[in-house]
Amino acid sequence: MIVPMERLTLLCLDSARESVLTALRDLGCVHVRVETRDSETLRRAAAAVAAAEQALRVLTVAEADGTFAFKPDAASPVAALAPEALAVEAEALAAVRTAADVTRAAELITRLRDEAQNLRTQLRRYAPFGSVDPSTVTALQGKGLAVRLYRCPESVPAGEGNDFTLGTEAGFRYGVRLGGDALPEGYEAVPLPERSTAAMADEAVRDEAAAARLVTLIADAAESLRPLLSRNLEERRRDNVVATVAENLRAEGPIACLAGYVPKRLHDTVVVRAEAEGWGVVLEEPDPDDAEVPVLLEAPRGFRAIGALFSGLGILPGYIEGDISVPFYLFFSLFFAMLIGDAGYGLVMLAGVLLAALRLRKKTAAKPVLQIFTVFALSTILWGVLSGTYFGIAKAALPAVLREIPTVDWLGQDSNVMFLCFLIGAVHISVARLWNAVLLLPGLKALGELGWLGVTWSMFMIVSGIVVEWFTQPGWAWWLLGGSVAAILVPMVADIRREGISIGMLPLNVISAMGDIISYVRLFAVGLASVKVAENFNAMAFQLDLPLVLRVVAVCVILLLGHGLNLAMGALSILVHAVRLNTLEFSNAKGVTWSGVPYTPFKQPQQ
Repeated sequence: MIVPMERLTLLCLDSARESVLTALRDLGCVHVRVETRDSETLRRAAAAVAAAEQALRVLTVAEADGTFAFKPDAASPVAALAPEALAVEAEALAAVRTAADVTRAAELITRLRDEAQNLRTQLRRYAPFGSVDPSTVTALQGKGLAVRLYRCPESVPAGEGNDFTLGTEAGFRYGVRLGGDALPEGYEAVPLPERSTAAMADEAVRDEAAAARLVTLIADAAESLRPLLSRNLEERRRDNVVATVAENLRAEGPIACLAGYVPKRLHDTVVVRAEAEGWGVVLEEPDPDDAEVPVLLEAPRGFRAIGALFSGLGILPGYIEGDISVPFYLFFSLFFAMLIGDAGYGLVMLAGVLLAALRLRKKTAAKPVLQIFTVFALSTILWGVLSGTYFGIAKAALPAVLREIPTVDWLGQDSNVMFLCFLIGAVHISVARLWNAVLLLPGLKALGELGWLGVTWSMFMIVSGIVVEWFTQPGWAWWLLGGSVAAILVPMVADIRREGISIGMLPLNVISAMGDIISYVRLFAVGLASVKVAENFNAMAFQLDLPLVLRVVAVCVILLLGHGLNLAMGALSILVHAVRLNTLEFSNAKGVTWSGVPYTPFKQPQQ
């Protein structure tokens, strides 16, 4: 269920703000309504969190490949350093011990590499001239000899006497012209570098070496620094939360006010604490249109692991939308099994889950994830056994023990599986429509939901009659469709001022209901594709004409890569198709928009 909430308004003395924050944190059940979202204090707190997160990212990058891109912002001291001072600063950083050291090192690395890249770009520009030293040119000019660098297309005739070609590249001639005469037509003057190309090359090497040393420095310290930086990040996040709550404890003269939400079952707990602290509190039912009421989801026992899936997908039903955990869990498990569709793959997943359970047995937070994937793996095994599918191996080639396991031959016909997909879709959507009708009783809108239920089954019969070769559409399906549309219209006409636009959209919505039923055929299509891919990899592996030793190696490689890729594609199909059928087709029928705000009470940090 979705735990009922009450809106809290808390009044206290502004002079007691610190003690109020401490007491609220100790109470640990108030979800603060954020109304002040921007202030200097909040910006500083958010910046501290961002800096701590960046420091951890730097460690990861340093350990991986060292391809840094952590440009310092304008306020960073590193941004103000002159290019020639960067290597000196890098050399002065002898050890990386804190988050600030990590950030400074990363910013230095980025700037050093940028400067080295700029120098390399300039060197490439002057490469056709060979070694260029502007001081030599200045000395010659001091003696009255003008010296200018130029480039021109090779097709332009060379000058006479005072032109000297130094090199050619990409269809251009590069050279030096002595004397004060104007450059001939087609010549382009090339400005002298600010310093010698030899010096620039040395500086580029120096900067690259300094950056490489800092990367090594960070990588070597990463193992010991990571716990420290992780703790620092958690502290910064807690400080950010405290700052947010403090900013939303708004002062109105000597009185401070805070708005929030608390679970209704903790009403008495809050009142008792308020009396003890001398607060004034008002606890009331939230407005029906209040979109900020937080959601605390407590699924029925046996289905609570679905919370881990919701969290992983980043979805949560709205406060007034109802808890759909049970149908979501049941149908998602079925969709998972049908999309993977192979008992062998299910066994691989189950083995992976059991191995993970052994390694994570002391981590309580991992338990819901392990539970839900155990259910998914067992569902896949059951579906694969019923359909007789094991790694895409032909039934005649299976070991005798697997051939003797009873299967459902009906699932071996494509038309039967498509019919089953349409049936599952009709049942899935019907659950949503019946649920809505029960909640709307005895109101007239319940009739509209029953009308949509009739439309769903009409479309099921129409679609099955078109697609499934052995299914004959009953003649009364069209009568059911007409009567259902009439039932939908009754509550719309009764409230025509607000439902007038819905009447205009009704034909499109009825057609959309057909599309919803057809959408479930993806379970058949993706499952069949997975089986065919497995069969093709098996055929590819066992039809190789190679010497025995090479053949064994090649077969193992092809099977591992092929079935691994197929399993990965299956995982992707789960994210695309199983999630869609629950969060779109079913949710649209149920009226779930997944707009829920997670319940995050202000409380003491977990030790």
